[in-house]
Order: sequence, then C-alpha cells, then structure tokens
Amino acid sequence: SPGKVECLPDFQQPVDKRIILGGWEDSGNVLDSQALVVTWVVNNHPQGSEGETRAMMWEVAFQHLLRLVQQEAKEKGLRLSYSTEISLEEELSKSTNTDAKIVVISYIVMFLYVSIALGSATLSVRSLLNNPASALVQSKFSLGVSGIVIVLMSVSASVGLFSAAGVKVTLIIAEVIPFLVLAVGVDNIFLIVHEFERVNLVHPDEEIDTRIAKALGRMGPSILLSASTETVAFALGIFVGMPAVRNFAIYAAGAVLINALLQVTMFVSVLALNQKRVESNRVDCFPFIKVKKANGANAHGGSAYGVEDEGIIQRFIRKTYAPALLGRKMKVAILVGFIGLFAAGLSLTPEVALGLDQRIAIPADSYLIPYFDDLYDYFDTGPPVYFVTRDVNVTARKHQQELCGRFTTCNTFSMANVLEQESKRSDVSYISGSTASWIDDFFYYLNPTNDACCISNGKTCFEGRDPPWSVSLYGMPEGEEFIHYVKKWLDTPTDENCLLGGKAPYSNAVVVDTNRTTIPASHFRTSHTPLRSQEDFISAYASARRIADDISREQQITAFPYSKFYIFFDQYANIVNLTGNLLGAALVLILFITSLLLGSLATGAVVMITVVMTVTDIIGTMALAGVSLNAVSLVNLVICVGISVEFCAHIARAFMFPSRSVLEKAKHQFRGRDARAWAALVNVGGSVFSGITITKLLGVCVLAFTRSKIFEVYYFRIWLALVAFAATHALIFLPVALSLLGGEGYVDPESEGGVEGDLAARRYRALIPDDDDDDSDEY
Repeated sequence: SPGKVECLPDFQQPVDKRIILGGWEDSGNVLDSQALVVTWVVNNHPQGSEGETRAMMWEVAFQHLLRLVQQEAKEKGLRLSYSTEISLEEELSKSTNTDAKIVVISYIVMFLYVSIALGSATLSVRSLLNNPASALVQSKFSLGVSGIVIVLMSVSASVGLFSAAGVKVTLIIAEVIPFLVLAVGVDNIFLIVHEFERVNLVHPDEEIDTRIAKALGRMGPSILLSASTETVAFALGIFVGMPAVRNFAIYAAGAVLINALLQVTMFVSVLALNQKRVESNRVDCFPFIKVKKANGANAHGGSAYGVEDEGIIQRFIRKTYAPALLGRKMKVAILVGFIGLFAAGLSLTPEVALGLDQRIAIPADSYLIPYFDDLYDYFDTGPPVYFVTRDVNVTARKHQQELCGRFTTCNTFSMANVLEQESKRSDVSYISGSTASWIDDFFYYLNPTNDACCISNGKTCFEGRDPPWSVSLYGMPEGEEFIHYVKKWLDTPTDENCLLGGKAPYSNAVVVDTNRTTIPASHFRTSHTPLRSQEDFISAYASARRIADDISREQQITAFPYSKFYIFFDQYANIVNLTGNLLGAALVLILFITSLLLGSLATGAVVMITVVMTVTDIIGTMALAGVSLNAVSLVNLVICVGISVEFCAHIARAFMFPSRSVLEKAKHQFRGRDARAWAALVNVGGSVFSGITITKLLGVCVLAFTRSKIFEVYYFRIWLALVAFAATHALIFLPVALSLLGGEGYVDPESEGGVEGDLAARRYRALIPDDDDDDSDEY
C-alpha cells in the first residue's frame, strides 16, 4: 500500500504525489498515473574546480546511460524523455550547426549577385554581341571576391580584437554578424565601383589614381553617413546590462566600422589594380592572359553606358514613378496611408508577447521536445522556488520572529506567513502548496513532547528546561545555544520516530557560521503553480520578485527568490524599458548625425521620422507574425534601426546635394523641394531598389528554407519585414516627406550629369539625360 511506512523514500519523508506522478487527475487515483518523473540533484561546485569537472563527467556518462535505457523502455512499450543541465546548451548548438548550410547558401547567393551586378555596370548586351571577348576583361568577378574577403576580414578582425579583450562570442553573434556586415558591406562596394565607372566615363584620360580620388571624394560622404549611423546605433547596446545584447553590440559596431575603413582603403587599392588590369586588356581572375581582341574603348566605359541600355527600372522611375509619386493628390494619399500604417503598428505594439519558447530555440527533432511536452501534458505542479534570506542573524529573537509562521509572536508579515497567504491566491502569486519553513520545523523539533527527536545525554533536550518550550517563542534558544541545537538538528535523520529531523529536508537550506555565531543565509522552499507558457514563466518570476521585495521592505531584511528557470527570464523584468531606451537613444543620435552630415536639421528630422515609422511597423508585424520580444528580437530591432537609416541616407543626401543636370530636367514640371525630390529618386531610386533592396531580399529569402524554427521566426520574419518596410518607406514615403518638409539643398557645382550617391544599382544610365529629351518632353 502507498500509505505504508516501508514505501517512504530514503530520507523518510512523504513526497507530494503531484510532484512525481502525472496523468492521474481525471480518475483521482494515483494508481492510474500515466507518467512518473525522477530527479537526480547534483551539488554545485565552484567554476573551474575539480568537483565541477567530476560533475560534468558524471553528466556525460549519465546521458549515455539514459540513451540506453530509453531504447530499453521503447522495447517494453514505454517511453522515456529526459533532460540534463547541459542538454539545452547542446541542442542550441545543434540548431546552429543545422542552420550553417542555409546561412552559407544565403552568403553565396549574395556573393554571386555582387559579382554579376558589378560586372553588368560595364557590360551591356550590345557590347557583348559586338565583342564577346570584352566580357573576359570587363568582368569584375575577382573584384567581387575581394569585396567579400574584406567583409570576412572585418568580421574576423572584430571577433579577434574583442575576444582578446575578454568579450564572449554568443550564438547570436556567430549567426548574425557575418550576415549583417555582408549586407551592409555589399552596398558600399556597389557605391564605390559604380561611381568609379562613372568617373571613368567622364574623365577617361585622367590617371587612375586621380579617378579613384574623384570617385572616393564623391561617394565618401555617403559611406561616412551610413557607416556612422550604423556604428553608433549598434554601439549603443554596449550600455545595456543584458550580456547577449551588449556583446552583440560590441562585435557589430566593431565589424561595421572596420569594414568601412577597409573599404575606403584596401578595397580602393584593389579597385585601382583591377582598373590597370582592365586597361591592359587582361583576363579577369587570370591576369597573366592578355586578350588582344578586347575593345579598348570599353576600358573606360565606352558605349556600354549608352542610353539605349537604360534599365527598365530606371526608365520606369524617371518617366512614370517619380512624376506620379510627387503629384499633389498622390502625396495626400501616401501620407494618409503611411500615417495609418504607423498608427496600426503603434496600436499593435502592446500586443507583442515576451519570451522565447525553448521548443522553438532547439531543432524540431531534438530529444528535449518530448521532455518539455510531457512536463506540460502530465504534471500539475510547477518548478520549486526558494526564497533566500541573506545576512539575517536568526540567532536573535527579533529576526526569528521576522521569519517564523507557526508561533504566536511571529510577525504578521513574516516570511513564512506571507508565503502561506500568497499560496492561497495562486492565480495572482503563482505560488502553490505549503512552504517548507526550516525555522518552524526546527523549533517544533525541540518540543519535548517529541521525545524521540532531540535527545541529549540520554534525555529529551527541553525536558524540565526553565524557561520551557513555548509557542510564544519565550525561552527558545538564542545565540550560541541556537547554533548548538541547529547543528544537532541538521545532523538528525528523518525516520518514523522523528519526522522533524532536519538532515534530509534542510541540510542544504541553512548555512551555519559557528565562528560568528550567526546564520548568514537560509532559504524557504515552496513551488510555483504549473507554468505552461512563456507568459506564465515571466509572470511567476515577476510575482516572486514582488513577494520578496514586499518581505524585505516590511521586515527590513534582505530576501530574494530563486528558481532554476529565473536565469532565462530575468531579462524580461526590464526588457520593455530597455528596448524603448535603446531605440530612443539610437534615434536621437541618428537625428544628430544625419543633421550634421546633411547640413539640415529639417532633413535629419524627416529621416529620423521615417526610421521611427519603419521600426514601429516592424514591431507591429512582430505582433501579427508571432514574434515575441526577447534578447534575439531586441538585437534584430537594433539592426532594423541601422539598416533603415541606410535605406534612407542615400536618398536624403541626393535630395540635399542634387545633380545639377538632372535637377534641370525637372524644371518644366517641378520646382523647389519637389524638383529635388524628383532628382533624388531619379539619381538613386533605382540604386536603392535594385541594389540595397534586392541584395538583402535575396539573402533573406534563402532563410525561409531553414529547418530551425528560431531562424525562421526571429530572423526570416523580422528581416523580411525590415526589407519590405524600409524599402517602401525609403522609396515612397521619404521622397514625399522631403518634398514637403525637407531642408534647403546644396546644388553640387561639380556634378557632371552622373549619379550622386549611387549605392547598389547595376546600371545608372538613367541618370544621363536622354538626347531625345527636350523642352517638349513630358517633364
């Protein structure tokens, strides 16, 4: 019979059936239980100690044994699910390895796009048909490889530098930083190469070094603007207390900064060498081979830049999109639509849940999935929680009364009393069941009526004592006498004769300091209610902190709660405020930097507002797409701020520094800010779409095929929303906002009809005025 004494465990105390048995609740009979849980507790050891090494070795051997038992159970028609201390970390690592192929494919797709798109700037269909040999010379495959190598160098330099400084590399850093720097670095590569090719067209007789200087001088401000804002946005995370976010911020800011420095130094040197190869008619990737039939005119661009090769996107923007976008009625419709979208995102922001379900973070075939499912499905009790007191001298009567609960003079809001009352409103407190109060059990252990418990010199400890044992605590031991009896109690085993022995239940719950005659630390054990969702875990942690804070304030003692899962959920105590402060500070700095580098506070404010709307819409999308707020998504939101600025910065700069010849094309239809907004779209609209947008979209879409749920939810969904909202805000809302609120511009006297701020376009031939355009044109 389960009620017999022989059924008691080794420590001779009954165990709550809800803790070890599950699936019996419907019938009410524990003999109908469908699940049983067994827990092995390993003692803590200092990090790096021999004890910790032995514990880890034991854990590895234990896992091997469990796998064997799991197979044996399966043969007997049973199912065994298990988890150990290292299990979650191991499975997260497997998830990262699973994603490696997808991430590599994403990098390769972006790499191929870079190589092909760079070569298309100097190659046209007509030139290939007229002289196919020129493709071997004009190809920029090796230049694209150099750009990718520079990106990898910047990542490895950042990792090496900060790892040497003791900053740990986390899974987020290993997965995100290379992709982030590649996405950012590719844009600057396009920027420099295409501007250099434009200079080649206009100044074919200049020395290569002079042409490089002209190109870098014109594109340097755009690179400075985007690199500065991104570096600052990422670097703000350094001031965050959350290690995952802080470490990511350090590595990301360092990698982006190093990448920008290498691009304006090392990459332009490679670009100069590549141009010497081109002008010598030598084959790309094999410069020792010279092609005599290559057309020398193409070495400087030549007819490859003819208007007849203007791309469909560029012509559409110039002839249809830009004029339609800047119409008065269209402006009103766009403002209403985007403000409505912003309002929708703002209203959905409070709906974003907090947490990170462990079942999402690990591979779908992980052995931990059945374990978590079984805990949720079968067991009706939550994890244990310990309320720890620190530096409370329990040998003094005053502090005894602050902790006890079963004696008449215990404080009303003592530790034991508060926990008992909180357990009666478990829907609010998430505390369930009675509290194991060591001090109450200790004093009742001294009760002489329990004549088989405390025995000293052959007789009951408090028998005939003056003053006697009392429920009023009067006469109870204090000082050295208290320490003497506590040590005796903690050495007393629990058996059928004395159920109040402290060795089994409390030997690890009370720390005794004999030298100072005090109890420096102790804990009171209870349990949480069943926690079946991230919201439950977060609320339980918040409630436990509230209870401990109330006790500390009422009793003027130091108390805090602890449960094993708290380490994962402590971040949610202030993650909302942290997110707001971090994003807010980034936006303020973006306003300052863009206003300074663009020379206009009004334009800087428009850029900041556009970024605010973009990020708000992304947060709203998180609520709809089931993406919760945690360290991973917070890192991604920081990325969203930096990348959103990149989408906007080049259009804003083209608006402030319009090309004179392109601006003159708008004089027949537009004036003032409208004309500069039109010129900005014509100059860099195609670049932003075919370069920045397509480059990132190709890399992000590959992530849709990942088998990792965490990658699909927290990276693919957020980054896809980032590309969609950042592109639409930059290409639709920003030009309209600039035409209404933008600052006064500065016409570039050195502009020679080329692209001002071209970033990533395959071709920018649309920026050269058509010869057949005249005053009677539609503009």
